[in-house]
Amino acid sequence: MNTLNKYSKVSAIIVGAGVMLALTLTFIISTPQAQAAQYPNIILGQDMAVGSTGQGVVVLQSLLSETGYLIIPAGVPFGYYGSLTMEAVARYQNSLNIVPSNGYFGAITKSAMYSHFAVHGWLDLLGWR
Repeated sequence: MNTLNKYSKVSAIIVGAGVMLALTLTFIISTPQAQAAQYPNIILGQDMAVGSTGQGVVVLQSLLSETGYLIIPAGVPFGYYGSLTMEAVARYQNSLNIVPSNGYFGAITKSAMYSHFAVHGWLDLLGWR
């Protein structure tokens, strides 16, 4: 396989993942007033760590899942911040060069996520602007 084909396939995967995230985010906010309480702005919400529960955790897990950082096995419900979520947050932090990448969703990670999402136009899709 030549180099151009390799780059084309990688580009297609990246574009495909971006499209899937955009579609998911669009679905999440399809009814803004009804969704506002259901899909809170986790950037402004409370910090999260192992043991956290609730809708904020569900939103964080959904975003991490859609961006490829979190894989939750079939049958395991969203909503509990356990070791899988902690490890996914740590991978996300590492991708943003956050040190330490410890899996704690606090002020530093929230600020980095805000910037990361703003660059991609995802804040508007989530209604977080």
